[in-house]
Amino acid sequence: MGPALAERGYRVVAVDLRGHGASPRAVAGLSAADLAADVAETVDGPVDLLVGHSLGALVALELVGRRPGFARRLVVEDPPGSTLDWPALAAGIEADTARATADPAGLRRELEAANPGWPPGESERRVADLADCDGLVIAAALRAGIPFDLPALLAAAPLPVLMLLATEALGSNLAGLDRKAAVEALSHGTTRVLPAGHSVHREALDAWLAALDAWVPA
Repeated sequence: MGPALAERGYRVVAVDLRGHGASPRAVAGLSAADLAADVAETVDGPVDLLVGHSLGALVALELVGRRPGFARRLVVEDPPGSTLDWPALAAGIEADTARATADPAGLRRELEAANPGWPPGESERRVADLADCDGLVIAAALRAGIPFDLPALLAAAPLPVLMLLATEALGSNLAGLDRKAAVEALSHGTTRVLPAGHSVHREALDAWLAALDAWVPA
């Protein structure tokens, strides 16, 4: 996604959240508010476009709610709903991060087989991302619960918002009544459903970018 946004004239900064990538390991401070404060400390605002996927979508919404004016536009991609199975997600993260270290080639082959629509090299990037994550700490934080009210965050967002949702049948993390409530809360914004699972940008990048291009004024 970064190179595609750069081609559109953006100077792109990708932030490693606490416990992810090259950011410091942590045993606490993994709430959406804590992570939003980290992003605000790392990136000088205002930014023209703030993008958040999944947990990152919650962090982005928390950030613009606490710091109006930090971003001029916001894209949230498939944020989680309140009925998401957090223990199952935590167990999956523990297993995947362990595999990424112990058997990266095997995990890469599995990802390629399960996700034939991903761009070339994306499985390798995914494995590298998982290897860099502090899986045990992130899983523990998820099991403890990350409190959030997605409809309230969306309704209070003080800027133009584009919400890009995965298709429910393909594995969206926002489904059923949670999905309906989120879409209704963003009545002042724009919602698009794209033909992909939870990692929309990996599975349908062209459609993702087309939605962005149609939303951002020329």
